[in-house]
Amino acid sequence: MTRSYDIIGAPFNQLGCVTTTQNTVDGLRQMDERTWIGLTDWMGVRVSRWGARICDLGDVQPNNKVKTCIESAKKESALAEYSEQLKSKVLSSYRSGNTPITIGGDHSIAVGTLLATLEHYQQNKNEKVAIVWIDAHADCNSTLDSNLHGKPLAMLTNEYSHNGWSIEPEVTLSPDSIFYIGVRDLMPSEYEFIKRTGIANFGMTHLDTVGIQAVLIELMEKIDSQFDRVYLSFDYDVLDGSVYRACATPNVGGLSAREALHIVHTIASSPKFVGADFVEYMPELDTNGVSKELMVKLIDAVWGFRA
Repeated sequence: MTRSYDIIGAPFNQLGCVTTTQNTVDGLRQMDERTWIGLTDWMGVRVSRWGARICDLGDVQPNNKVKTCIESAKKESALAEYSEQLKSKVLSSYRSGNTPITIGGDHSIAVGTLLATLEHYQQNKNEKVAIVWIDAHADCNSTLDSNLHGKPLAMLTNEYSHNGWSIEPEVTLSPDSIFYIGVRDLMPSEYEFIKRTGIANFGMTHLDTVGIQAVLIELMEKIDSQFDRVYLSFDYDVLDGSVYRACATPNVGGLSAREALHIVHTIASSPKFVGADFVEYMPELDTNGVSKELMVKLIDAVWGFRA
């Protein structure tokens, strides 16, 4: 059966180390003088010439309550409110039988997308969902140090319990459902959490040793045998920061463009694939437009097109 995809914009960039009120999703959608392509135009090509089923549902803009919480430094409350907004939009896509592709925004938006995914599949259908987290960072920091964009997995697993944060047991993410790819920059609390829980971690050292194809074979075998669904969360900073620097935290020594495309296409080609988010790309830092073209191509790979 041909999939139908929904593009959902989540231009929420208030919980990282570099914040912006610019609409980072629109920067990806539109063509400009630096690039030959924008996501909106390319989506039109895939729909009109290739018969793809893709609809851009627009953006989930932070409401006034979110803005008030940010202004008063109640960041956990801001994230809880925005996550409810985004969760509602993603759940609507699932209920329509579609595959949501959410574009951030910093990585804290994954709290909303994954709460929707876990509610729809884990809570309501009793299905086990694998989360493939492609990132330079583990994002499971359970301490008060640093920013919330580095804590979504700690928050989703209920390891983070500060400033009133908690989520219901029915939608809590189990650590054994998390699969890291490309991680290479850990905080001490994250190292301890991964070691204690045994989270599958295909870090860059492992990728260097066995190669990307061996990692994908092992990953997909585990997903096929142990899980009902798979969700992909892709952070731009997993890419090699010596080339791709259009984010708040570029990190040298990451994935190449070809490796990233191969990973995304492989996971999205699975019949168990249910959705994805792409986060942390900041158009205002993309000096030559190369990163924008790669981000469009990565999303195109989710739609099933790869060259």
